[in-house]
Amino acid sequence: MTRWIRGFRLALLAILFSAGGAVADETAAQVFTFWPVVDYRHSQAADYTSLNLLGPLFKFERKAEEREYSLRPFFFTATDGARSRYSEYLYPVATRKAGDDQSFWQVFHLLQYDFEDREEAAGEENEFFFFPFVFYGQHPEKGRYFALFPLGGKIYDKFGRDEIRFTLFPLYGRTLKKGTRVTNILWPVFSLIRGEQESGFKLWPLYGASEKQGVYRKRFYLWPVFFRYDLRLDTENPERLRTVFPLYVGRESSQETSRSWLWPFFAHIDNRAKGFEEWQFPWPIFRVTRGETRQGNTFLPFYADERVGERRKRWFLWPVYKIEEIHSEIIDRRRDRILYFLFSSLEETVIAEGRPRKRRTALWPLFTYEQNRGVSHFHTLSLLEPFFPDNQGFARNWAPLWRLYQVKWDGQGNEASSLLWNLYWKERQGDDLAMEVFPLFSFRRESGLGTDFKLVKGLFRYRSGARGNRVNLFYLPWAIQWGAPASAATSGVSE
Repeated sequence: MTRWIRGFRLALLAILFSAGGAVADETAAQVFTFWPVVDYRHSQAADYTSLNLLGPLFKFERKAEEREYSLRPFFFTATDGARSRYSEYLYPVATRKAGDDQSFWQVFHLLQYDFEDREEAAGEENEFFFFPFVFYGQHPEKGRYFALFPLGGKIYDKFGRDEIRFTLFPLYGRTLKKGTRVTNILWPVFSLIRGEQESGFKLWPLYGASEKQGVYRKRFYLWPVFFRYDLRLDTENPERLRTVFPLYVGRESSQETSRSWLWPFFAHIDNRAKGFEEWQFPWPIFRVTRGETRQGNTFLPFYADERVGERRKRWFLWPVYKIEEIHSEIIDRRRDRILYFLFSSLEETVIAEGRPRKRRTALWPLFTYEQNRGVSHFHTLSLLEPFFPDNQGFARNWAPLWRLYQVKWDGQGNEASSLLWNLYWKERQGDDLAMEVFPLFSFRRESGLGTDFKLVKGLFRYRSGARGNRVNLFYLPWAIQWGAPASAATSGVSE
């Protein structure tokens, strides 16, 4: 036990005597690491502080008034002074936003709470729901609503309806949309439709009929076999649908004619509005498209080549290899994929800039490389990034747990790299350089301030700069100094 205590004291002394910055200057950045327990960095000039504990598990970061806290993968929160707060819990399970008299949180978008100060947020809607069981809200015009599914209640402006009322669903329900009221008894068996110059009923699946004078007429028999629809009668492009499913499906309007026989085996589309014809036999295996806005030949799984306006999509031995392209007056974009997400490569160029603005290459689960607006980033491993390439939630909460090595750099020579969560790290900014291989050695060089080199966290330490050359041994604070200016030499040989 005595030997263990003595070893602990020596380690503590090593930490204390190595905690100082590379150069004794108030403007110098401060770095203290004791891998993998703690990694602390502070820059007074940039008003920046970061603290990482236990590798990627805990992180605190401060940038002026902004602060971020992470306990990966369970929790992340970001604050902007006292104005707003954004939090994620086991992302993407739950998120929360608060600030400016507003509070919003959701769990899988099934449980949601969104409330604001009614005096400050006139015209906004407060709501709480636990889908599909509880719905509560305060509509700015219609007032409060509440529903407890399946017992009963009312809901405003949800699920594509202006109003929903129900009692002992599916026994009774009523919906309202743009003046059309639909009453359901034993949904979906019986429905009654009423509106301005509109009426209808449905006895599903035997028969249904509804009509709005001058707007539409609908009939079905033995759903989904027989349909007879006349739609958009009040427009310049009325549409007629006739179906004996699956033997025949026909859709006719002044802009398009579409017919299918033995769906999905044979189909023909003549779209006069968009200027193309298409033959399918059967969809989606064989498809031929010809026209001004669309061109295509599809013979899956062997080959597919389709153009729609400025977009082109090609398959080779589906799903082995896919190419997606956009060529417009503004942007050129190409993405190549092998087996969907096993390998993907993206290049995007803004025509006015004349050079690629964005590149991304990913080989799951090994690595992702990305270059965006002159800044490049490479990291390995890459478990979720190929599937969610632009998802910042996964990048904050999950990706740091498996990024064994990562490096960022730009065209000006600036660079930051890390291996095994800063077991090895290097940062370069212009002529300034800092690096460490814990606990073997660390090196730091700052323009105008000097250099600092350590072995075993300060067992041997050498510094050079405006105050001359100094050497410290065995974690002791007293330095051997030479080459110092006269003014510094008279002040002694230790810091």
